[in-house]
Amino acid sequence: MNRRICLTLSLTIALVAAFGTSAHAQFRSLRDAVKKVADEVTEDETKSDSASPSDASPSDTARQADAERGSRPAAKKDADRKYPPGLSFSTVLNGVLLLPKNARFTLHHIQATFLPEGCEGGVVVLRTADGKELFEWDWKPDHLEKPYTLLNVHRIVNLETGQTVAGGPEIARPGKYVLDFYLPDEHFYTFPFTISKAGSDDPFGDGDAWLLDGDWEDYGYWYYRQADANQSLFWKVWLRHKGSGEADAKIRIEVKRDADGKLVCQNREGSSYRLKPDWVRYEFDMIFPPEGTSGGAYFKAKDLLATDGDYTLTMTVNDQIRGTWKFAVKDGKLNYTGRAIRGEADPLTFIEGGRDAWWYAREEAEKAD
Repeated sequence: MNRRICLTLSLTIALVAAFGTSAHAQFRSLRDAVKKVADEVTEDETKSDSASPSDASPSDTARQADAERGSRPAAKKDADRKYPPGLSFSTVLNGVLLLPKNARFTLHHIQATFLPEGCEGGVVVLRTADGKELFEWDWKPDHLEKPYTLLNVHRIVNLETGQTVAGGPEIARPGKYVLDFYLPDEHFYTFPFTISKAGSDDPFGDGDAWLLDGDWEDYGYWYYRQADANQSLFWKVWLRHKGSGEADAKIRIEVKRDADGKLVCQNREGSSYRLKPDWVRYEFDMIFPPEGTSGGAYFKAKDLLATDGDYTLTMTVNDQIRGTWKFAVKDGKLNYTGRAIRGEADPLTFIEGGRDAWWYAREEAEKAD
């Protein structure tokens, strides 16, 4: 039963009981009854507020929040759905944006996948990690080539004031946040991230910068167009300068076969990149290792898929290891791992890559800012 209704009923009973006694005891009885009810409600609220395990996974935390809120639809647990609704993960990492200078937060061209027939729209809710709702994006579907749908935002509401927000809200508050994506009857995706602030001591510098942290740091993917192995092979990853201003970066990528340590392919050398405080997706076309004075020849997907085995991709930025990614080729195909395994990964955090992208997480031991 609703807590407010329970409190009202309890106060009513208290009033009846109090006025049914002698005049001398009326006020004392009413006071004691009200105090008892208020204490019980306060205790319940304290228990509810404290029930948020810090070590829970994002999807577990999202489901617990669904159960506690009541006002939003919950995630479905339908194991029979081979293709539950989700999001194209590259559009999430490209489309969740925070302007470094003014902390303006926007959602740009995020695409959903496998939405139910007849879907007329839904909402995206931004919360703090402890569940406080801040903003809501109302969206309508703009259908693209199946199974993709653009989430076309037509209104943003400040849930603390009820006012409409033009453009995008300013979130100049460091901390942990969660974006939850809803259909009218289902919570279908959750995306946690962190906002931090980087400053500069240089009085002539660029000032402070607001930064996003999260899956951008850890995930990259192999891509070859339309899953045609005769096409060129690209490594795609998100990079940024973790600080205010911009910085030049020399990037080297090497792919080695674990069995014999052989260098299989690499990116083209000699290019310099200008990194900014916001995350930008870069793509690197692979070449065969150069021999002698000649440049390396184009490396196609089939050149990698020709030999089964385990592989390691290492990326260095300005001669410092940015990370390593492990992957495998089996039966002439790239493998799927972790959150990218369809049918095994949790739908709330599933990494949808379509038919021509193979996603991999950076090795935990190599994580570094």
